[in-house]
Amino acid sequence: GEEIDKKYIAELKKLVVNDEAIKNNQKNIKIVYTPLHGTGNRLVHAILDELGFENVYVVPEQEKPDGNFPTVDYPNPEDPKAFKLALELAKEKDADLILANDPDADRLGMYVKDTKTGEYMSFTGNMSALLIAEYELSQKKAKGILPQNGALITTIVSSNMASAIAKEYDVKLIEVLTGFKYIGEQIKLFEKTKENEYVFGFEESYGC
Repeated sequence: GEEIDKKYIAELKKLVVNDEAIKNNQKNIKIVYTPLHGTGNRLVHAILDELGFENVYVVPEQEKPDGNFPTVDYPNPEDPKAFKLALELAKEKDADLILANDPDADRLGMYVKDTKTGEYMSFTGNMSALLIAEYELSQKKAKGILPQNGALITTIVSSNMASAIAKEYDVKLIEVLTGFKYIGEQIKLFEKTKENEYVFGFEESYGC
């Protein structure tokens, strides 16, 4: 219900690590979003709105939940074909960024416009996760809030660039088996032992 949604959005807003970056871009950046007929639209739209992003365009044909997924063969942002309608809308609106969730909204795919060529470039799950991880750690370090016992968690099939990022920011790197349950297991262990503090986790299949 709405009460839980509000609490969830309030928690998300606490995770913002650079208010200035948002203020500098909220009026001019153009974002196309698709939930791929899934559950993501209401909350994604709500958080982008709360953060002040004014130019958000949702793919109308894929906006409402529909378990038949009539516009896609495979409703997964790992599949480039799932972006067909989003790319068409992005070109029409001259969008900077395209975001797509899978139906239960725990994976995020993206395309970004190359300002030199005007072409939209896709990001793999490893690329987007590593960019977000580096951003989170760099911003927290700059603000003096990066924990001394921080840990970055990844999986055995994800990019080994995670180790370079962990080394750069002096956080522990932990590799686990594939699946978010194993990342969650580490977080639960940290809460119990206090040995490490979780700072970020990801796997290559478009989830962080």
